[in-house]
Amino acid sequence: MIKRLRKEFIAIALSVVAAVILVIVAGIDVANYIDMKNDADKIIAFVGTDIIDSAGQKPSEPGEEPRGDLPSGFPGDRGEKAEIRPKDIPQEISFSARYFVVNTDAEGNVLFFDLDRIAMVASSDLQRLVDGATKEKGFLGNYRYQKVATETGYRYLFLDCEKEITACRTFILSSVIITSVGLALIALFVILLSKKALAPVEESYKKQKRFITDAGHELKTPLTVISANAELLELDVGEDNEWLRSIKGQVQKLSTLTKELVFLSRVDEADRVIEKTNFSLKSALEECAEEFKEAALVAGKSIRQEGEDISFFGNEGMIRRAAGLLLDNAIKYAESADILLSVRKEGKWVIVEEKNAASLPKGEHPELFERFYRGDPSRSNAIEGHGVGLSVVKAIAEAHGGDITATSDGKTITFRMTLPEQKK
Repeated sequence: MIKRLRKEFIAIALSVVAAVILVIVAGIDVANYIDMKNDADKIIAFVGTDIIDSAGQKPSEPGEEPRGDLPSGFPGDRGEKAEIRPKDIPQEISFSARYFVVNTDAEGNVLFFDLDRIAMVASSDLQRLVDGATKEKGFLGNYRYQKVATETGYRYLFLDCEKEITACRTFILSSVIITSVGLALIALFVILLSKKALAPVEESYKKQKRFITDAGHELKTPLTVISANAELLELDVGEDNEWLRSIKGQVQKLSTLTKELVFLSRVDEADRVIEKTNFSLKSALEECAEEFKEAALVAGKSIRQEGEDISFFGNEGMIRRAAGLLLDNAIKYAESADILLSVRKEGKWVIVEEKNAASLPKGEHPELFERFYRGDPSRSNAIEGHGVGLSVVKAIAEAHGGDITATSDGKTITFRMTLPEQKK
């Protein structure tokens, strides 16, 4: 149990820390990308004030490389443009920015262009770039573009953002590497310190188990003495004495409870290795059901068995005990006569199921496996029991590497014990 608790603690701690760090890093990366995009849009808006209205008006001559004319100066060259330059845009941006302008007709065919502010773009690439620029603005490869409608078609301004995009990608890659290394270090520290953090819980748990075991051993002697004295009194006053019957019944009940608590304490030990052998699971369940048929008959119930003949590698005594506790629970609480005990294989799992009628709300009922849980809030003794049996069944299933669930459809409850198929 402590090992499982430690694993859960490590998983939860790492999940929370990883989630917080990833959200922070992702937020920084997204903010960096948005800033890069916004800066590109500001530059496009600034340099495009003149360029997009006046560039590219001179048609190419036949046989010449087509190009447009630049205006007589760039934004920022003249005082009036410098006055409207945003404060967060560098003063020399008009000279350092790499961009080009393309004019097209309504069908998207290139008419004019200006490549004087870019060196790595050929005129043969322009039609492909224009065809890819389908939105009003966006990224196309390493270019941030803006598309503006004109009377005869469209004008495009493409801004080279290769340097900024490379820097953004490098920043993201660096953040991923640093985050990964950081999470690895955090995981290492959490794993190393988890044992120390859970030391008080482990000590308390050990003391609890030791108390249960010691108390169980200490109770055996007085219970044996009380039982022996009751039998001696029975010889003296006769077997029909109701007080003696009550004493013997309560002694038996307390002895059973003590044995089950000690059993649970031992099964929960992390270093406990249960003895396993190959046995026929169907035969074991049939023999167990046979032992409870008389009790079922007295209670007006009947037990049916279904399933395959499966060879299972496990502790036969513990599996029989689990099946017996399920049948005992069904005999006590089933609301109809039919009780079904079945076994089958599902892939690599062995499924042991017990079904009986029960008016419980639909859904899962994990509370039934809590120790000392009783469905009757008053905890009356109308039905004998102490609410530990199903806890024992769960402990047996977990000791075999499996689990058990209780599911109700509103009319029937199904106890499904799932065990991993194991072969020696």
